[in-house]
Amino acid sequence: MIAVYLLSFTILITSVIKVAGTFIELDRGLNAKREQFIHHTKSLHKNQDGSITLMAILLTLMVSALFMFFALKNKVELKEVQYRSNSYLCFKYLNVETENYIKAMSKFNIVLRSSYAGMFVPEPDIAAAAKALHEATILARSARHLVYVKNLLKNEYCKDTTESLSYIKNFPYQISPAFILETNIDDTTKLKAHKWTITHYKLPSGIRLKNSFCLQADMQAEGELIPHYRIKTSELPMAAFSKLNCSSGFL
Repeated sequence: MIAVYLLSFTILITSVIKVAGTFIELDRGLNAKREQFIHHTKSLHKNQDGSITLMAILLTLMVSALFMFFALKNKVELKEVQYRSNSYLCFKYLNVETENYIKAMSKFNIVLRSSYAGMFVPEPDIAAAAKALHEATILARSARHLVYVKNLLKNEYCKDTTESLSYIKNFPYQISPAFILETNIDDTTKLKAHKWTITHYKLPSGIRLKNSFCLQADMQAEGELIPHYRIKTSELPMAAFSKLNCSSGFL
């Protein structure tokens, strides 16, 4: 009888050791996968020209591949991966939309300045055509402006409007409280500043605060009529020294 108990006890201890070893190896594998994912998202700051669609597909595949691993350990890690993926997708989308908006406004500015000058030529037919072109361009620009504002507030990549508040707060062009563009005498738009900083912060939910972060975009537009747009992005960890920096983006 004692021999049976000893054998059972030995088998139990051996099983516990094997299970513990398995979990230790699993934990190491999870940490390695998680670090690879974090490293990949941070590397996206080096390439701002990539497609938002391709980026979404890539991050979705990576999250799916990690799902089974993290599901075996803890749902917290899975939420942290999703938090990182969603933050980067929203950030990328808003930056691309801002760049396209500035390029579109530049094209409208060229047409508006030219048509405004044409309105004062001595030839009545040319002046009338220039005025019609000028008014039509203003309508087209207003529509494009509204599309940009709408995309900032509601899109498929940003789940919460708070993620876009920094882009509203640091709008590229001068606008009224009602989001109406403020223009020059020839109806061309006015840049709000030549340099500005966007701080994108997704409020953490169901994750460890130490693993949250904010994304920062330093934007620059040189030139009034046709601004040369440049952007540099970075990730700021949610450490004690950067909490205020992250929060200031949407306060």
